[in-house]
Amino acid sequence: MNGPATEIRVLLLTDVVDSTKLSERLGDEVMAGLWAAHDRAARDLLREWRGREIDKTDGMLLMFQAANDAVRYVDAYHRALATLPVPLRARAGLHVGPVVLRHNSDADVALGAKPLEVDGLAKPTVARVMAAAAGGQTLLTAEARAALADTPLRIHCHGHWAMKGLGDPIELFEVGGPDKVFELPPDSEKAYQVARVDDQWQAVREIPNNLPQQVTSFVGREREVREVSDLVATTRLVTLLGMGGLGKTRLSLRVATNALGLFPDGVWFLDLAPIRDPALVVSEAAQTLGVREEPDRPLIQTLCLAVKSCRLLLILDNCEHVVKASADFAAAILRASPKVHILASSREALRVPGERSYPVPPLPLPDQRADMGALTRSAAVRLFVERAQLHKPAFALNERDAPAVVELVRRLEGIPLALELAAARVRSLSVAEINARLKDRYKLLTGGGRVLLERQQTLRALVDWSYELLTPSEQTVLNRLSIFAGGFDLPAAETVCGAEPVSSDDVLDHLSSLVEKSLVMTGEVEDGTRYRMLETIRDYAREKLQGADDAAATAESHCQHYFAVAKNVRDGLKGSEQAKWVQRGEAELDNMRAAIAGVLTGPDAVLAVKYAVALTSFWTLRGYTSEGRKIVQAARSQPAVKASDIAYAHALFVEAALATDQNDHAEARDMLETCLALRRLHGRPVEIAATLSTLSQVQLQGGDAAGAAASEREALAIFREIGEKLGEAIALLHLGQIAVYAGDEALAHSSLSDCLRIARAIENREIEGEVHLRLGEWAFEHGRHRDARNDLYRSLELSREAGDRRGEVHALWWLGRTDLQAGDLDAARGRFDDVLQTFRDFEMREELADCLEDHAILACLDGEPATAARLAGATHEFRRRRDLVLSPVGQRRWEQRLRTLREALPEAAFNEAWTRGRNTEIDDAIAAAQAHATDRVPAR
Repeated sequence: MNGPATEIRVLLLTDVVDSTKLSERLGDEVMAGLWAAHDRAARDLLREWRGREIDKTDGMLLMFQAANDAVRYVDAYHRALATLPVPLRARAGLHVGPVVLRHNSDADVALGAKPLEVDGLAKPTVARVMAAAAGGQTLLTAEARAALADTPLRIHCHGHWAMKGLGDPIELFEVGGPDKVFELPPDSEKAYQVARVDDQWQAVREIPNNLPQQVTSFVGREREVREVSDLVATTRLVTLLGMGGLGKTRLSLRVATNALGLFPDGVWFLDLAPIRDPALVVSEAAQTLGVREEPDRPLIQTLCLAVKSCRLLLILDNCEHVVKASADFAAAILRASPKVHILASSREALRVPGERSYPVPPLPLPDQRADMGALTRSAAVRLFVERAQLHKPAFALNERDAPAVVELVRRLEGIPLALELAAARVRSLSVAEINARLKDRYKLLTGGGRVLLERQQTLRALVDWSYELLTPSEQTVLNRLSIFAGGFDLPAAETVCGAEPVSSDDVLDHLSSLVEKSLVMTGEVEDGTRYRMLETIRDYAREKLQGADDAAATAESHCQHYFAVAKNVRDGLKGSEQAKWVQRGEAELDNMRAAIAGVLTGPDAVLAVKYAVALTSFWTLRGYTSEGRKIVQAARSQPAVKASDIAYAHALFVEAALATDQNDHAEARDMLETCLALRRLHGRPVEIAATLSTLSQVQLQGGDAAGAAASEREALAIFREIGEKLGEAIALLHLGQIAVYAGDEALAHSSLSDCLRIARAIENREIEGEVHLRLGEWAFEHGRHRDARNDLYRSLELSREAGDRRGEVHALWWLGRTDLQAGDLDAARGRFDDVLQTFRDFEMREELADCLEDHAILACLDGEPATAARLAGATHEFRRRRDLVLSPVGQRRWEQRLRTLREALPEAAFNEAWTRGRNTEIDDAIAAAQAHATDRVPAR
């Protein structure tokens, strides 16, 4: 054996936690396989990060040349353990120090000795550090921290810890990735945190505090804990803001527990909720801190003197009802002592100089389509499940109930108290039954614990607490704001809320106050600030509004305001700022829906028709065709609409225009002919021309090209006579489409060129994009594929600029056809799959059939002719049932494609697949096409 050598080395010691319990649960055979998987993962990473294995038990003693290699290794090691068939958690300690290396001879190794053995003080040091860690933690000594060069990993100091067998306390650091939540190591007999007080070491567990012990788990809030902890360490006053029930108190206590080592003179919790007299805030603080009142001296002065040289943290919880007294107290303490830090929680800021506000949001909501893995990581889901298990131990998240749990946490908006109250109901209701009863959440969510504050026992009591602290004017504004759906801007709030007893000039101040009190939330948008309310608050305020004298007037004001918005959207879509007005329409869509719903159930149903007229272009552009048709159908059935020829004609026109987009030709034609007769009777030129122009599209889709041309030429003449440029451009576009259908290249080119010139002059991106789409289609059908792609890409660009989703999907579809023609099947597959779903969502039946046909050809080229024949059969039957008429060009393409499919299969096989396809429902055919496209996506 060679003589020992002393060297400075990097030692890493790992240990798999709870391995004995795991062995008992899994059995020896399964555990042996798991250990083998662990060792493979650990050793594979060891080669990557240039480490050396020294010893092996439930973990490993490893040695590295560089500290950076060691921390990268251990970060990867933790992640690798989480991916094992049975996930493992390990603790790890890292130290850099002198070691004695003994290299054993080959003979000794043959007798069972290790090739290399390590001794020296560094070895017990790294063992003590590792023992202080919890599962998933990597702790470093100060020497290891100093040896690290730049690293992308985050490093957090946990203060000094006393450890058995070591002299002075050692400073411990924790290392982890960007999402790592740093928590104090377990406070055990092996190690305990210490702080230096007057140059003496004192155990953190002995640092004076009155932090209440929590009997339920703390779930989620990793980012908030990290950010607030950083603020508390560097900022004298931090105030957590948010409505009641968001968990501000639990967050404060979590941060305070982690911060004990920073405040050797104590961490003190003051619960101000029971206090009703603001003058008692100082008395409560004095009692908590053990400060007695002195004769002839104000108690606040005595308090300030007592903490003048102290390094402590004060938690002021629930300040909102005594906010002025809390602010005065905090300001006085901060002025008196430079070492005191304050962490407050309140519905509104204290407004003390130097204060840092930290809004506490609800828990993040899981995606509606999240898989089980994502749901188990969702804090909102975990909180509900853990609290539900307190009431029903057998409750568990499973595949069957997961959708209902997602619905529940989303409807309760991630509000922790609401989730806990809902969890109490699992004793007697399923999650689906709880969801069914959430229409009256205030009646349902009443199961809070008896020892909690009264306002925490029911959701209604919680919101009552906040509501009763408002001034009467603030209450009135909050009630009126509940009429808004999906958010609102300041002009809308001033219009709707600015009526007696509140003036419109005062709305901004009241709204700002509600924002500060966390009852209204804000968000920045491109054109300013947008406001919204949580549904929990909105439901409460809406109930108050419905019982108030101003409910009807507020609804009327809201309806009229958004009718003006709808008209502005209509006019904006005609000009050069289409994209801006599309965004405005989307932003206010929920408010317009709410207004229309209110009108349809009231006496003025004609206003619903006016809304529909204003929103027709928006509905068409954004794919809300079915929604628009339902609204107009409901309006058209109202007596007030039937009694007015003008209103009824408008309703017929809008419904027909929307039906045209969904290829309901016969129904649309009947409505348009009735509408045209009414409008000719009343002599309204613009409306007559618009009806004729829309009728021409229906006639063309029904195969009547001559009738379509006659209707459109009459419309064009009227538009030109009255100088209506937008109408003239649309008429020319339609004439170009008719010429393309009929194969008249000269007429198509001249009509589309004239349309393009006008569209550019009036800066209408939608029509300009449509012209390039038609030119691209024409070029494609005549074999000029380069020209086709140029026009189609230009159409795509213009459609996106205009926010025209229909134009965008058409351009993508035809680009997919050019990909197919060029033999780029993967590109075509991706485009066809996307647009097929959009055509289905928009109920664009003619385009849906054509795209399904494209999928059939794609399947044939992929070498699956039977799938292709089934899709073709389904397409044929869908067209037949829907009376979808192909253009001459489309008919020729279809016949050629059928010949291709027949040649790819024996006759009997083709007929069998074709018949199966004809007996397939269209939704099943779409699913089959999408499944084929997904299966063929190349591996990345």
